[in-house]
Amino acid sequence: MTATSTALVEAARTDTGLATVYRALDDLVHLYGLDDATVVVEVPGFGRQVLHAGRRPFHDDERGLHAAEPGLYLEPPLDDPVLSGLMLALGTLALRHDAGALGSP
Repeated sequence: MTATSTALVEAARTDTGLATVYRALDDLVHLYGLDDATVVVEVPGFGRQVLHAGRRPFHDDERGLHAAEPGLYLEPPLDDPVLSGLMLALGTLALRHDAGALGSP
C-alpha cells in the first residue's frame, strides 16, 4: 500500500467523512502535481456541497463551481472518469456518514 493509500485508510478509520474527502483532495493535488482540486456533490437533505482541497474557502468563484454540476474539477484538468466517480461517491458517503454519526438527515 502506498503512503497516500495508507493515509486515506487511516483518515477513514479515525476522522470524519468530510475530513477523509478533504484528505483525498489534498492527496490528488500532491500526487498529480495539480494546482487545485474540488469535488461538487448534490446529496438529498444537504443540497449542493462544494469541497475544495486545503479546505480553502472560495472568495472568488472564478470557475463557477457553486453552480457547477456534480463532479470532480481539477486544475489543470485530468480526464479520468473512474477517479471522478470515486470522488463523487466518497463525497456523498462522507456527508451521509457524518450526518448519521450526528443523528442528522
